[in-house]
This record gives sequence, structure tokens and C-alpha cells, in this order.
Amino acid sequence: MSKLWYMNADFEMELADTSGDYQQSASFAAINRRLAAHLLWLSRPGDALLLDEKPSADLRDEARRRDVELLLTEHHTNRFSREFTPWGWTPRVIKLGEMMGARMNPVAPDVVRRVNSKLWSHKLEHELGSLMPHSCASASFDELQAAVRRACPQPNDKWVIKDPFGFAARGRVLGRGGELSGAQETWVRRRLAAGQTLIFQTWLDVKREYGMTFEVLPDGEIEFFGVSDLQTNGAGTGKGYMLGRPLPANRKEELEAIARIVGKRLYAEGYTGAAGVDALEHAGGLHPLLEVNARYTMGFVALAVERAMKPGEPIFWSTK
Repeated sequence: MSKLWYMNADFEMELADTSGDYQQSASFAAINRRLAAHLLWLSRPGDALLLDEKPSADLRDEARRRDVELLLTEHHTNRFSREFTPWGWTPRVIKLGEMMGARMNPVAPDVVRRVNSKLWSHKLEHELGSLMPHSCASASFDELQAAVRRACPQPNDKWVIKDPFGFAARGRVLGRGGELSGAQETWVRRRLAAGQTLIFQTWLDVKREYGMTFEVLPDGEIEFFGVSDLQTNGAGTGKGYMLGRPLPANRKEELEAIARIVGKRLYAEGYTGAAGVDALEHAGGLHPLLEVNARYTMGFVALAVERAMKPGEPIFWSTK
């Protein structure tokens, strides 16, 4: 069945909004416009790409080359043969898909919110025995301060505290040493006052990062797509992907096994559809489950680019 693709990269922002009246910011509207073109890498002839604004000439040309129709959200249509396929399921995009008259099989918003929370993946890490030492989730400033002191007593010991719906280096604070103070303390206290539970982790000396990509099928089977090779800066912000760089020996099997375990857990929660699991290689070995994203990820796109380009040697691909 052909698909109607839609980019909502502000997916986590909407999940984090508990007001029930999420309003997309102008900055994220611009990000969605920029990233929408990447969905063409995932599309097939006969698909369509849904846009909030008129496309550029370059996007029109590329869509025409790929035999992908471009549609605008302002033009309601009845294209029941296409399956609405957003970046991730949220109440806003469910309403949009209904408005566009597309076929839909959305996941319930409460399920989507639960499995995309870092609290869910933190609990899963605990169950699988893969939690980082000293890692904890807490809604208490005193408990978080105690965790920082215990795990990072030296001035240059690095740590990170995350909110449950942070993404792409947003919704987190970095620090060093054993005290929560200054801007970091303000950040933590503000979120705790809003009722959030935060996650503390020590900062790992990263050697390589992995993004496992797969789909949880309606019958519970897991279709594994591959492992992307994410490149970040020293603060963990994504810059792009390495394409065509082989995985270390036996890593693919190990990472795929973790992805299948997570996929089965997602299915048990009621989730089906695209998903990703982040893992990383660090000085002490492999941390196999850093984060779960129950949505499409840029790793899916990077793998599609890699398969199309078939690089003979490793090359860097920027998502910008």
C-alpha cells in the first residue's frame, strides 16, 4: 500500500506538553520544513509527501524524479488508498490524517507517550541488567544531588541529567563534579517543580554510537532494518552519519538481538510501527540500550541513503 508521509520532528515536544493544547513553535515549523525532504529517501514510487507549506523547486524536482506526489495540508483530499505515515504518532497528527482522508492505523496516544518516555527505557534497562552504574530516576532534588556526589566526586567527572522527553540534545543539562549548583541546579529545580521525574547518568567516554532501526509488525514480528552509524560532537549533539563503515565483529548480531528484545516489549505495551534503539561503545565496552524511540529516526534515513549510494569506503553524510 502506498504511503502518505508527514514530518513532525517536534514529536517529543508534543508528547511532553500535558496541556492538551500543543502549539507548534515557529522554529520547529521551520525544522519540519527542512527535514521533510529527507522522507523522500524512505518513499517509494506512488507515495505522497504531505507538506505544511509550498515546496521549493528543488523538492518538487526530486519528488517528480522519484514519482512521489506532493500534497499540502491546506488542501483537504480523499486519498483513501494511501496509508498516513507520520514521523511519530501524536494527537495532532492523528487529527491531521483524519482531515486528509488517509487510511490510518494509529497507536493510542497514551501508549506512544509511555514507551517514548526515558522512564520506560530506564525501567527496561533495569530489568535487563544493563543500567549504567549510579544511574537513577528521581523526582527529588536531594536524591539527584546525592547521586551526583556519589558518582562524580572528582572535579572533572562528567554527568548528565535528562527529562523524560528530551531529544537531539534538548531537554538535558550537563555538568562536572559532585555539586548541583548554578545554572544546572536552576534547570533541575524548575523541572522538578513542574512535577517531572529526571534521570541521572554518568557521562560515558564514547568511542562509537549505534542506532538500531526496526519495525514492530501488527502480528508482533520484528522486521530489522539495520544499524546506523551516528556521529556526534563532544556534547552528544548529532552531526550526521558515517556511511559504509563496517561494524566491529559480532556487533551486528548483538545489537539486533537487543532491538528484537525491545521490539517485543514495545509490542507487549500495544505499540506497532517504526522504532529505534540507541546504543554506544565506550571505554568500558558496549552500553546496549541508551534510549528507545518509538517512531521513525534519522537512522532509517541514513540507512536508506547508504543503500542507495553504496559507498565503496566510509563517507560522512550530514543531516543538515
